[in-house]
Formats: sequence, C-alpha cells, structure tokens
Amino acid sequence: MAEVSAKSVTVEEMAEEDDAAIEERWSLYEAYNELHALAQELETPFEAPAVLVVGQQTDGKSALVEALMGFQFNHVGGGTKTRRPITLHMKYDPQCQFPLCHLGSDDDPSVSLPKSLSQIQAYIEAENMRLEQEPCSPFSAKEIIVKVQYKYCPNLTIIDTPGLIAPAPGLKNRALQVQARAVEALVRAKMQHKEFIILCLEDSSDWSIATTRRIVMQVDPELSRTIVVSTKLDTKIPQFSCSSDVEVFLSPPASALDSSLLGDSPFFTSVPSGRVGYGQDSVYKSNDEFKQAVSLREMEDIASLEKKLGRLLTKQEKSRIGISKLRLFLEELLWKRYKESVPLIIPLLGKEYRSTVRKLDTVSKELSSLDEAKLKERGRTFHDLFLTKLSLLLKGTVVAPPDKFGETLQDERTQGGAFVGTDGLQFSHKLIPNAGMRLYGGAQYHRAMAEFRFLVGAIKCPPITREEIVNACGVEDIHDGTNYSRTACVIAVAKARETFEPFLHQVT
Repeated sequence: MAEVSAKSVTVEEMAEEDDAAIEERWSLYEAYNELHALAQELETPFEAPAVLVVGQQTDGKSALVEALMGFQFNHVGGGTKTRRPITLHMKYDPQCQFPLCHLGSDDDPSVSLPKSLSQIQAYIEAENMRLEQEPCSPFSAKEIIVKVQYKYCPNLTIIDTPGLIAPAPGLKNRALQVQARAVEALVRAKMQHKEFIILCLEDSSDWSIATTRRIVMQVDPELSRTIVVSTKLDTKIPQFSCSSDVEVFLSPPASALDSSLLGDSPFFTSVPSGRVGYGQDSVYKSNDEFKQAVSLREMEDIASLEKKLGRLLTKQEKSRIGISKLRLFLEELLWKRYKESVPLIIPLLGKEYRSTVRKLDTVSKELSSLDEAKLKERGRTFHDLFLTKLSLLLKGTVVAPPDKFGETLQDERTQGGAFVGTDGLQFSHKLIPNAGMRLYGGAQYHRAMAEFRFLVGAIKCPPITREEIVNACGVEDIHDGTNYSRTACVIAVAKARETFEPFLHQVT
C-alpha cells in the first residue's frame, strides 16, 4: 500500500511538473507575442519565431493547419480560399472545452477583440470575397491575426498563406498568370523573414517534382530553415506497386531531396475529409470527433505502410508520420527558437528604453520652459517655414521622396474625388499624362490642370435658342439700338458659367 501511495504521489508530482513546464512555456510565448506587437508599433527590428505554411492551392494547406489546431475554422476546398495571410497565435489550455478566440484589430495589431468562432469564420470569408472582387489587388499582404485557446491547440504561432497557383500557359489564362505572380511575390516576401520556420507542403509521390520547393529554395536555397511535408499520404499509399517504391518515398535519396533540410527528412501527413457541423454535408458532429478521426487516420496510415513494406516501421520512420509527430516537432523547435531569441531582444529593448527616456527628458524641458512669447515666436517660425516650403514645392523640387509624399492620379481620386463628366461617368486615369507617377507640388498642379482641360475640351457647346439671343439683345442706354458685341458676350459668359462652373467646383 505504501509503495502504491508513493507511486501515485510521484505520478501526481510529475503531472504537476508537466503542467508547470507548459505554463512556463506559454508565459514566455505570451510575453514574446506582446513584445512582438510592441516592436511592430515602435518599428523595432525583431520578430517572433513562427511557422510559415507554404503550398500550392490543392496541397491541403488549410486542412493541415486545422488538423494542427484541433478544430476547423477556415473555408477549405478547391480554388483560392485564403487571400490574406492568417496568423494564428495558439495556446494549449486543457480546461478550455471550446475554442476561445480573439481577433486582432486591423488598425492596431496589439489590440484584439473577443469573437466567436463563427464570427471569425464570417470575417475571413468576407475579407476573401472583398479581395476577390478587387481586380487590381485580389490579394493582401496584411495579416489577419487570431489568438486561440483550446484543449487541442499546440503552443505554436502559425501563418497560413494564400495558396500558390500553377496556371496553364497561353493568352487566355493571362488573368490567372497575373494572380499567380502576385501570390508568389506575397509568399516570397513572407519567407524573407529569417526568423520564420518554413513549412513547405508537397502533394506528390515523386520527390523529383518540386513545385513548392522550387519557390522556397529561391529564398532558402539550403532548406536549412524549411520543413518539408508530404500531404495526403492516405491517397499516395495505394499508388505504390512494390515495397521498394515505399522505401524510396519514405527515405528519399540526397539527389532527390537535399539532406540539409530542417528535421533531416520529410514528414508525412493525412487529414480526413469532411467538415464539422450539423448540416447534411457535415461528417463530424464536433471538433472532438474531428480530432479522433485525425488520430485514427494516423494509425491507419502506419498500418497501411507496414503492410506495403512487409515489415514494421522503425522508431525513426514513425517519428515522421502523422499530424501528432509534426505538431510535437514544431512545438519543440519553436520553443528552442524562443529561448535563442530572448537574449537578442533584451539589448534592443534597452536601447529603445534609453532612447525613449532621452526623448521624454527633452519634451519635459521644453514644456517647463514654455511661455506665450516663445510659443508665438515658434508659431511665426513654423508659418514662415511652411510658406517657404510650399513655394519651393510649387516651383519644383526633388528633395521630398515621391514614394512618401507623392500621389498617383488614382491616389488623388481615392483621397479627394475625381472629375465627373456631364454624363455622370469618370474617364480613365490612363488618358492623362503622368497618371501613374507619384507627383506633388507644382507637378501635381499641372497634372490637375491637364485633367481639367481634357474634361472641358471634350464638352460640346451648349445649344442657344433664338429666344435667348433676342432676350440678350436688349436696349442700350444712349440709343434704342442693339449692341451686338455686348449681346455675344452676355450669352458667352452665361453659357460658360452654366457649363464650366460645376467643374470649377470640382477643381477646388
């Protein structure tokens, strides 16, 4: 009895130690995420370690993210379903029976509002639809930030990116080709962050086909911070005709897959199809059922592989098969990166703190020495400087950077409105010289006048009735004759005012 009691105490102590370790890890994650938000606000160059998921549209990218999370939240299926990167700050909370979600504000990333899962789903779908209807920019690099606590969540930060597109060649597919280039540029820009761990998804049973790896290796040539994941394993196993094919697939040669990749060898995952819900098309009634199905699929994949191979999988091989193994590897890797990054942050924060203290001291001295005469003098100085700069801008200068202070014609129309013709329609901005250039000052004024002349020059002269001519003739003061020069001027001024005045108001 004493031995049993001692063992139970030991088990309880171990459980408490595990809980304490998990809590300690999450405290570090939370603190680091707060520092990350502060760093973005202060534009300080340090980032939080995160897992960046990269893959083709049909590679099962969003489904893999959901399986790692332990619940379904996004729109999964064929085509482009993710048009903005989604950053998921996940926290393991064994007491949380349902996903507890917070949605980050688009205006201030450090502010997050509590939202239900359905509200976040609706927001993501609305953003995807909004961007889909914008022909000029159907994708956005601005991240949707979601914080999640749940009993099945790992302690991870994952960024789900838009799926890469492989369009067919030819002129008829030009629109899709433009979209493909836009997505690739967005994903490549995200991969440039050196602190991100890249999760490269490949849906192929032949390692010589490197659709996603080709793009990843443009940023990470050695794959030193890239984890390769072969998705949809359950659909690939039946394709192998003999055990040697399976052996090559599970342990690809160095000629097919660089051995320097993160984790030394690829991971293999399967996610069962079907959505959670109560509709006719739903397969799972709850996220618990979905989680169980993911675990069951992992065991089925191992059994199918062993049957194909005619032997049991080694411990090393099993450590690379299944969502749970990938999740464990990512958690341990991210924990290591967090610990490595903390010492680098402290000097940066110290520098930021000292800089802020100096600025506060300067402001305090200025506030303590303020009086009415000094304020008036500073106001006059600013007024004179403003007029000098304004005059310089109107005359022309190249001192001010156009990318910061200049506006294209499209920017002008967005900010201040556009000229509207008599038919109520806008003409294309491409018809105006220098429309795509970012201009300011006198150059911007000349372009506005060119736009005004273009619009006014296209207006037809208004009709003049005989009655208007007769009424304009009138009688002179000196004699009862008609001054035809005056009559012409009266008609011209009245018609010009009637025709051009609305456009003059648009100019101002």
